[in-house]
Order: sequence, then C-alpha cells, then structure tokens
Amino acid sequence: MSDIFEFISKFSEDLPAEAAKGEEALWEYLARRGAGIVNCHAASFFEADDVKKRLTFKKSIGPVGGDLVGLSFGYQGVVGFCAESRKPILVNDTENSPLFTKKVDKGSGFQTKTVIAVPAIANGELLGVIEFINSIAGQFSEEDLKAAEVLTALTARDVYIKRLEATIKQLNLKGESTINNLSGGFIGADMEGKVIFFNPKACEIFEVGQEYINRPVMELFQLCPDVVGAIGDVLKRNKTVRRQEFRCKVNGKEKVIGYSSINIKGVDGKVIGAGIIFQDITNL
Repeated sequence: MSDIFEFISKFSEDLPAEAAKGEEALWEYLARRGAGIVNCHAASFFEADDVKKRLTFKKSIGPVGGDLVGLSFGYQGVVGFCAESRKPILVNDTENSPLFTKKVDKGSGFQTKTVIAVPAIANGELLGVIEFINSIAGQFSEEDLKAAEVLTALTARDVYIKRLEATIKQLNLKGESTINNLSGGFIGADMEGKVIFFNPKACEIFEVGQEYINRPVMELFQLCPDVVGAIGDVLKRNKTVRRQEFRCKVNGKEKVIGYSSINIKGVDGKVIGAGIIFQDITNL
C-alpha cells in the first residue's frame, strides 16, 4: 500500500507541469502514468457527452491504441455503464460479465480480460471515463481500483480548473473588448480602489494616456474630483446614479460631463468593483 501512496503522491506532484500543457496532456498523463501505477497493459480515456449519451476515444495507451482514437459510440459495455451510473467498476472476468461487450475487441483484435473503469467527475459534471485494461498481475485488486479513483479525481479537478480558466479568460477578453469599443468613456475600479479600466474614449475626453491604470482611484482627483466622488459613492455606499452631470476642467477647458455610475459584476454575479460611464456633452 505504501508504494501506491508514493506513486499517487508523485503523480500529484507532476500534475501542474502537465496542466500547463493543456487538457489533452492531462488526459494522456492520466492514461499513461495511471496504467503504470495500476500495473496494466493498456488504458483509454473516453470523453463523455452526457446529453447525447455518447463516448469518444480521446486517448489510448496500448497495442492498438492509435487505431481507436476518434471512435465514438453510445453508452454501452463497461465504460458505458460506468458513465451512466457514475460509479467505478472492476471486472476481473470479462468473459462472464454481463457488462462487457466484445465489439471493440472484435474490431481491433485485442483481447480484454480484466477492466477497471472510473468516471472522471468534477463539480458534478461527467467529463469522461478512464479505462485500465488487463492487469499485469492477472487480476486487478481493490487497491488498484482505489488508486485509479484517486488519480482520476485529481486529473478531473485540474481539467475542470483549466476549462474554468479558459472560460474566464474568454469572458475577460470579450468584456475588455466591449469596454474599449464603447462610444462613451468608461473608468472602473476594483473593490480595493485600484483603477482597472480606463478605456480609449475616457483617454480622449480627459486628454490623457493610460497612466492611471493600476493606480489608486484617489489619483484621479487631480484629473477630475467628481470622477473620484462618483466611483467612491458606489464602492463605499453602494450608491449608483443615472444621467447626472458634472463640470470638469481639462487642460484649461471646462467640459460638461454626463455620466451614470454602476456596480461591476463578475461572471458569478458578485460585485467586484465600481465604474462610471460618461460622455462629453459640452456642445450639446
């Protein structure tokens, strides 16, 4: 048992390096290193589409692994039952197991004798199923099954984190692009009072560059005290306004600024800052 713990510990230590390479590398790592830890001849990872109830070979380590990648099929056999039930399965006698189907063996010429199948689940979402095939010792043990479960859970967690990171990055890029292309000015600060948005139109209206980004919002006082007041009201008092005006001197010219203030919310709906949307209405 101590050897298994050591293997799992090393597996966990090396996960961040694989995660840096992306999701595909993580699943391949699970199949490759997992096969070594549970001591078997072959391993395959199937990506799950739980809506359509279909599994697709994504990674396969073994004699006929390369021939199987990309093949899709409906939930069936040991891996299908594993996906449907979301429970790990150990079969040490495929010949007499009602769960096992010989379709893949017939097509590939490979003979499956023993199987461990484990669902890869993260945050309640079924990502896929990992299958370890043909124990070198002749039969898989309960210890092998437990090890496979831990390895799969660790990998699924890191894959889920990678997907979240990618989603947040896309949303941030989309949000930043939207803000930068607003017809009006936008200045935003986080909950600590640091300027996180100062879009091109804001630079144009106040005739400055990007020097205020990542600076304390109080430094905007020299630019225009009313901007600081409007953002401060939202941050400190949760007070937002719509269609208000203030006057501000910009390089010696007095401008009339029409503005609204808002809470800035994250992808989870939580307030993460405050912002002011404004236009130069001096000549209107």
